[in-house]
Amino acid sequence: MEDHNPHPEDIAAMRESPQRQDGGVRQDISNAIVGLYKEHFGKGPLKCRTYLQPELVVVVLGGGYSAGEQTLFEAGKWYEVRQARQMWQDSMEVRFSETIEKLTGRKVKAFLSANHQDPDLAVELFVLDGEQTGRP
Repeated sequence: MEDHNPHPEDIAAMRESPQRQDGGVRQDISNAIVGLYKEHFGKGPLKCRTYLQPELVVVVLGGGYSAGEQTLFEAGKWYEVRQARQMWQDSMEVRFSETIEKLTGRKVKAFLSANHQDPDLAVELFVLDGEQTGRP
């Protein structure tokens, strides 16, 4: 019969690392992703928070739609804005992933991105490989 109860070491591995170490990494990731938005999109989000889990980095950004995108929303063009934003985020995959790899010392296995109009949110999700390669 299989044991379906997780072992204590498995539970410990699912928790975030100690706050003191991750706080700086989370802030570095938030700053870097906002910087990439500003540099390559022309406007950065107003808010950003990064969450770290053993195999995940989740970056939640708020307040980043441009005046042009807002005008398109008002004209009922949400689908077109969402499609254009998704194409931009897909084109940023290498830059985003390289940044996450540099800051976490882990290889990015997968990148997923999503947008929401109201409230104005974007989420960049990175699934990490289990092996640490450098910093952090």
